[in-house]
Amino acid sequence: MERKAGYVVGEVDTGSFIFVSDLDTYPPRHEYLVIPQVRERVGDEIKHVDVLAQVDKISNYSDILGQGLSLDELEALISRYTATTKVYGTAKVLGYLNNRDEVLMPRSAAVPGQEVFVAPSELLIRFFTKNKGRGIPVGGLITRDEVRVQIDPNGFRKHVAVIAQTGAGKSYLVGLILENLLPLGATVIVLDPNSDYVKMKRTGDDQPTEIADDVVIYRPPGIKGRRYSDEDIGGTDSYTIDFSKLTDNQILEVAGISSGWVNIRAAITDALKGLEGIYGPKQLVDRLNQMAIAEEDSKKREAAGSAANYIRRLVSYSVWGSQNIPIDDLVKPKHMSVIDLAGLQRNVSQYIVQKTLDDVWNLAVTGGLQFPIFVVLEEAHNFAPGMQSMSRSSCQEIIEKIAAEGRKFGIFLLVVTQRPGKISSNVLSQCNSQIIMRLTNPEDMSAVRRSSEGLSEDLFNDLPGLNKGEAVVVGELTKIPTMIKISGRTSGEGGNDIDLDEALSRALEEYNRNKKLELEKAEIKEPKSRW
Repeated sequence: MERKAGYVVGEVDTGSFIFVSDLDTYPPRHEYLVIPQVRERVGDEIKHVDVLAQVDKISNYSDILGQGLSLDELEALISRYTATTKVYGTAKVLGYLNNRDEVLMPRSAAVPGQEVFVAPSELLIRFFTKNKGRGIPVGGLITRDEVRVQIDPNGFRKHVAVIAQTGAGKSYLVGLILENLLPLGATVIVLDPNSDYVKMKRTGDDQPTEIADDVVIYRPPGIKGRRYSDEDIGGTDSYTIDFSKLTDNQILEVAGISSGWVNIRAAITDALKGLEGIYGPKQLVDRLNQMAIAEEDSKKREAAGSAANYIRRLVSYSVWGSQNIPIDDLVKPKHMSVIDLAGLQRNVSQYIVQKTLDDVWNLAVTGGLQFPIFVVLEEAHNFAPGMQSMSRSSCQEIIEKIAAEGRKFGIFLLVVTQRPGKISSNVLSQCNSQIIMRLTNPEDMSAVRRSSEGLSEDLFNDLPGLNKGEAVVVGELTKIPTMIKISGRTSGEGGNDIDLDEALSRALEEYNRNKKLELEKAEIKEPKSRW
């Protein structure tokens, strides 16, 4: 065994115990302990099992220096006596391993006076490794980094949610999962609203990653002001949408035309009937303008004019092209497609998410999906909002459908959100496995409490105290709920926070440089005195 941590004392039950330690040997909070050779009754037999536990609380106590003393009394006692500090801890029982390495909860309690040890690494590895050889490495235990944790790919069978407030490190974690899931043969589609995953082909020091040949970054052309250029991320493929392939309802939704605007919707439907072949929003505007002049009915003329104004907004969108990306390109085995939605109008982003998921769904239900597909939905609360949304979009409908039924057809969601309180409960409740990072917002914490069956009250209360890069894993990804420190990613991070100190320094340098040039120009322009 590892070093001794103390002895079991007081009342002991099957779920928790108190132990006494000292200032030199006490284990920190969240450390793992083992009580060896606990008597466990199995049927008519008595077996001896090693029970694993996790430290929940550490307290220091003094019999002499009580809180009822005044300051003068305390100082007098401290000056005359050396007070003995008693160290007590409470630990929650996690279980023991049977001969098949399954985790079972004991039905018998330890006995006061039994020794408690810091759990050896070998035992922890057996506890926290569910799928040996095929697991996905995500880091180490929160207090024992040398004990590496792997999550089970089979845990994705009932969808996974990654939940964390901004800045907790969720995009780092998802990138780590993806770069280890892809080599297992996975087909991955990443719907990326903020360019968080566009650097999956490059390492942090700008070298090709081992998965670079199996990753394609799709981008709509012509968007200015992107955080990373195409060269920064190792090259991209163009993402375009054939406007002429859109249905009436899809055009109406992209244009933001409410279902209550019956006359405007009817005008667009009539105008589309007069268009053939390949066309774009400009041709539809021209047709509506013609109708606004030629229609005999004044209401129809007015509706056509208003419809033209709505469609005119779509003309400037850069996403329109002459062809769509073939679905077969997205569903190849051992292939990752990152669709960069950054810079697009929200309604266009929603349409791309809807179209992509519709295409995958239609392929799956007709038997055309040969391999399982993992869909990463970043900022999921924006695409499938909860009760606060006035109406359900087509985008939300397909997300909820896949959340409810997709696993039967080999479609598995990785839902990523920093606002679980604002996402559809029909989506979050279907994610039976969750990786939860730091959360402090009461509304979001309540949503997590409602949706996560495997999150105990103790773990729930720990969420606000997690540091950046720390997480609680619950569900079928691990044998038991696990607290981890995430590490090991090799690909570059697109979701890094801006270094404000460095950015402000560059801004000041630019200001001083421009100021100097202005002064130099002023001196040149100022005529020299003849005298």
